[in-house]
Amino acid sequence: MIKINVNPFDKTTLTKGLKNEFPKYKIQTGLAGLQVRRSGFTITGNVKVKAKPQKGEITTQTNYDMVILFVIFLWPLGLYILLKKDKQKRMEKEVAEKIKEILQ
Repeated sequence: MIKINVNPFDKTTLTKGLKNEFPKYKIQTGLAGLQVRRSGFTITGNVKVKAKPQKGEITTQTNYDMVILFVIFLWPLGLYILLKKDKQKRMEKEVAEKIKEILQ
């Protein structure tokens, strides 16, 4: 989980910036927030972005942050996520860096 503090911003600016910076990824918006995903169904290629535009607060989250739930309820899936930890963290850092660039 990475927390980013920036100046207050417009959520559409963030969404459009992410779509421009990550043309190979799928940017989904919904009630829970933004998701930066690799194409297709993937467990390890998913970064959730929770944004509070009025306060300038952004939090990124991957499935690795919730791995204990996967290990308890879905044993093989939890082990798979544990094995792909480096790949998930690398993608999360890349998304966080691009968010900082977009909002500065």
